[in-house]
Amino acid sequence: MNFVSEHTLAAITAWATAIAALAAAVAVWASWQGIKKQAEQTEKSRQDFKLSLGADLSMKLDDRFSSHEFQQARSRAAQALLSGQKLVEAEEVFDFFETVGLLVRTGAVSKELAYNFFFHWINLYWIAGQSHIQEKRKVARSVWEDFEYLYKLLREVEEAKDRNSADLKFAEQHQRLKELLSEEIIEEE
Repeated sequence: MNFVSEHTLAAITAWATAIAALAAAVAVWASWQGIKKQAEQTEKSRQDFKLSLGADLSMKLDDRFSSHEFQQARSRAAQALLSGQKLVEAEEVFDFFETVGLLVRTGAVSKELAYNFFFHWINLYWIAGQSHIQEKRKVARSVWEDFEYLYKLLREVEEAKDRNSADLKFAEQHQRLKELLSEEIIEEE
């Protein structure tokens, strides 16, 4: 006995195939959502890790910048920039900021971290060192390019935060520039 006609059997098969296709589509969608969520979590973890490394690197740079040895280098640089003599003494400080600039340009340190840790000094030494930097660039045009990149980038941050910032006026305030350089000078023990 044939209880189900061929037409009914074909309809049941078609419905079963449609349901199976729908179930497969739902499974693909659910898998895609899972992959998408996992990718978002991976990206967030990557960003968190990058921020953590950048913060750690910034603190290590700050430790170096604040060390007694480097304070002496900053002192020698400030003296040279104030006197206009032995300007080679300023190059260690320029080189330090060249390194910070490279780290910012390559994304190892964010501009926000560099700004918060170093803007004041980057601005001070860039402006005070302009004549020496330009003189050196007559021989090597690319010298301290990352320092310049960093200076311009962080100056934009400062302008966005406070257009009337006293730091933005150093170039026109020679006496203030001299005072700030004098503050960098430490007495030898």
